Amino acid sequence: MNLADWTAVLLAPVTVTGAVVAALAWRTSAGVRRDQADAEQKRRHREMRPELHLALDMKWPPEAGLLVVKLMGPRDVERYDRIRVEVRDDGKNRQPRHDVTAEQIRLQVWGPFRLRPGTDGADHDGRAAEQDDQAVTDSWLFTVERTTPPAWYSGGDSAWRSDYADEPLRFRIEVGLGDQSWVEMQEVPQPQRSAYEDGGLTVV
Repeated sequence: MNLADWTAVLLAPVTVTGAVVAALAWRTSAGVRRDQADAEQKRRHREMRPELHLALDMKWPPEAGLLVVKLMGPRDVERYDRIRVEVRDDGKNRQPRHDVTAEQIRLQVWGPFRLRPGTDGADHDGRAAEQDDQAVTDSWLFTVERTTPPAWYSGGDSAWRSDYADEPLRFRIEVGLGDQSWVEMQEVPQPQRSAYEDGGLTVV
């Protein structure tokens, strides 16, 4: 081997090491850029979270009313694409028994009100409703009605209403824009008087 060959052999590890260092530096830089992009995306997602204001208007007391979901902001978002409102149960852990199945328990809305089935985008169980876009400062309206007890509920309708007389309406609300969505858990106290008796909405 001549001098040039020996030089190439000796320098080969240095070249490989340099290439490895460069590759690691590129991967590190790419990782930093990716983390920065993720952080910016999360920050933007927080800034775009819809500001919701809920009110219950007992427009047809005492059996039915309107749930008003007003889109208050943020001001840098003009409108949102969709909303899904789901009635949440009272949080009690109910177990199936010999005459009551898990499916029957799941289908029952355990609370004072449900969404009126087939109205304002509600499903046939009154559990959830979906509606399309609204602009900021506008409102989504959902008709709600008092629930009735299942056949196996002891005490009947009178006991049922007494049990839920002071319980709030509990909701899971999801608002979407494009491929993004935001979820809020909200509770709305039951109004004691009609909105019209009070001269306006029963605001929560």
